[in-house]
Amino acid sequence: MTARSRVLVVGDVIEDIQVTLSKPPRLDTDIPARIRRNQGGSAANTAVWLAHGGIEVDFWARVGRADGPRLTQEFGALGVNAHLQEDPENETGTIVMIVEGESRTMLSDRGANIALELGSLPDTLLEAAAWLHMTGYLIFHSESPEAVEHLIARARDKGVKVMVDASSAGFLQDFGVDLFVKSVAGAHILRCNKDEALLASGSESVEEAAEILSHRFPTVVVTQGAAGSLLVDNNTLIRVPAFSTQHLVDPTGAGDAYNAGLLAGLMEGLTIERAATQASRLATAAVTQWGARP
Repeated sequence: MTARSRVLVVGDVIEDIQVTLSKPPRLDTDIPARIRRNQGGSAANTAVWLAHGGIEVDFWARVGRADGPRLTQEFGALGVNAHLQEDPENETGTIVMIVEGESRTMLSDRGANIALELGSLPDTLLEAAAWLHMTGYLIFHSESPEAVEHLIARARDKGVKVMVDASSAGFLQDFGVDLFVKSVAGAHILRCNKDEALLASGSESVEEAAEILSHRFPTVVVTQGAAGSLLVDNNTLIRVPAFSTQHLVDPTGAGDAYNAGLLAGLMEGLTIERAATQASRLATAAVTQWGARP
């Protein structure tokens, strides 16, 4: 374990409404569906998975004022030390996720997340952290993308390593690849899925995409579902196989669990390859259950 024993996660809190379809949708009529309500948000999920794995974690986020006390208590019960700004105008973010097999369509209302005040994050949280983890969602919807650059610079100045999850190919395209890369250029690890990597690099090959991105980030991790993970670390290409399962239930949160497994492994002193193997195992466990959290 490193001298600094905590991970600081900064990002989104979301109320998830998951709709699992029994057949393709039809216009202007009913179809049977299974509907569940869960707590979510990519950053929030990663924080909970980290705590579940025994890692000390602080979480900085913004929610609707009416939800602040309840969510703080709920995070605390899950082992997460949550520091929640309470928004007097916006409600807690909500996403409706339509699940069809391994595919998901997400209808997103970011709510209070868009007004998260990164500049007011206390130095004490950074000074206690070995790693800072942020999601692309934080960047895509921030009222000031420059605040993300400033936070990464603050973290690095205090000796904190930074990991960023690209989060969404759709939002990445809307936001602009060049602006995104500029905003997170100080990160030590960029984690993305295959679609995000191809888009961010302008390449049509995953291997080439990871190599191109490695010119901007010391470590690049590209997850490919059943095809496993592709890593470039210090100019070395590493392939990590996925763990198979015959019991796919819900793909929601697999990437968040992967992030937690990777960070937990690095906190435990594992090599990046062994940490990625641990991350793959945790992501596989995540898809065998309903919801995005353990």
